Amino acid sequence: MELKRDQEVVESFNYGLPPRDQKVEQKLLINFSPLEATDPAYPAENSIMGVRIEFVLPFEEFIIGGVLSQVIHVIGRKVNQKSDLTEAEANEMIRPILNLIERMVYEITEIALDKPGVKINFSSNTI
Repeated sequence: MELKRDQEVVESFNYGLPPRDQKVEQKLLINFSPLEATDPAYPAENSIMGVRIEFVLPFEEFIIGGVLSQVIHVIGRKVNQKSDLTEAEANEMIRPILNLIERMVYEITEIALDKPGVKINFSSNTI
């Protein structure tokens, strides 16, 4: 599967203290949305997918959450919904966003905690 990616977009990213006397659940929501081409000359055999990941990662000392997205062009193939993709293809589409989340968590915790950052690792079996 040939992909052409637009730049990842950090829609929001939050680091904060956990609320007192309240449990925060971990969340990882992954959404695939077909998008329409705005250019009439866009090749009909290609597809455009929007991928959006919303997450909340609670730790004992802090909570990190946010929303990241990316527009991905699937070259030479029609993809109208996530079910048109194999699990491996879907994982390939989201991997750069997950890598960015991993990096941002490491960097912000290194700065905020003034010690080596927290390493998270989304497994390759994300979906």
